[in-house]
Amino acid sequence: MSEIINQINQALLPSAFIILMGVVLRHWQPAGLTLVETRRVISTLVLNLFYPALIFAVIPRVELTGDIFSSPLVSNIGIAVGMLACWIFYPWLKRQGLGKPELGALMLVCGLGNIISLGVPLLQSLQGEQAARYAIYIDIMAITPMLWIVGLWIAIEWGNNNEQRQTPVRFIKSLLSLPPIGAFALAILMNIYGISLPDFLQKGTTMLGNVTMSGMLLVVGMSLSFASLKKHKGIAVLASLIKLLIVPAVVYFTANITMSDAKTIQATVLLAATPSMMATMILSERYGLNTELLSTVLVTSTALFFVTLPVWLWVLA
Repeated sequence: MSEIINQINQALLPSAFIILMGVVLRHWQPAGLTLVETRRVISTLVLNLFYPALIFAVIPRVELTGDIFSSPLVSNIGIAVGMLACWIFYPWLKRQGLGKPELGALMLVCGLGNIISLGVPLLQSLQGEQAARYAIYIDIMAITPMLWIVGLWIAIEWGNNNEQRQTPVRFIKSLLSLPPIGAFALAILMNIYGISLPDFLQKGTTMLGNVTMSGMLLVVGMSLSFASLKKHKGIAVLASLIKLLIVPAVVYFTANITMSDAKTIQATVLLAATPSMMATMILSERYGLNTELLSTVLVTSTALFFVTLPVWLWVLA
């Protein structure tokens, strides 16, 4: 028990502090910048600069083993189960006069986890700096494709919008336009051919990459809103439990059957146990899903994460 408490102190409390600072920024609005402007600037820098830098700082130096494929494959099983489990809400939603925009929002937040902002600092505190590779593998080969294939299809087909249907060409263009995808491909080639960054670039990318987690945690705090909890609290709690308990449970049993390395199993399960992904709000707002319901689940799952994480740390101890 003392070891679990120590792990929480090292991994969870610093993250909770940064999230709290995000909440402060939400109400402070320094230099007259609005909440939306500040959040957009931070998110843009993370996507286009800090996260690609993190990839270049970590991936060229790690030893590529089977976990580069096994962790994403197992994670995809958990994501699929989380999304499909949301269909239990559909009769409930229909009785309230709601429908597919609400179901689509739930499918996104029940399946996709916030693995970069919360998963990376958690793994690094438990397994060291290079443990960030697990989060990068899963994000690039599981989370990102599921968000931009399944998630985008759901958002376009079920949201209140007039968009053209998704096609393979549109998907490929969307995927290739994301800077982390190109950075990951180049970093993998550097690793395979033994190409290292010069020392000054290695240090520079490490410094920039370290900002990734802090930036995303600030965005999490700035996105927390408790106004809609009363309206959707029943669905939000149940959806959060799917994301925080059922999805990692499926990943836990699947990983124990298909993997042998204890650190890989621990990392994969803990990443599956992270709360709902903040980037789902981008699709929801853009394509007309129920963003109010989605954001309510984001708030609830993030809050309950501080309760369920000690349970998973105990299970994996």
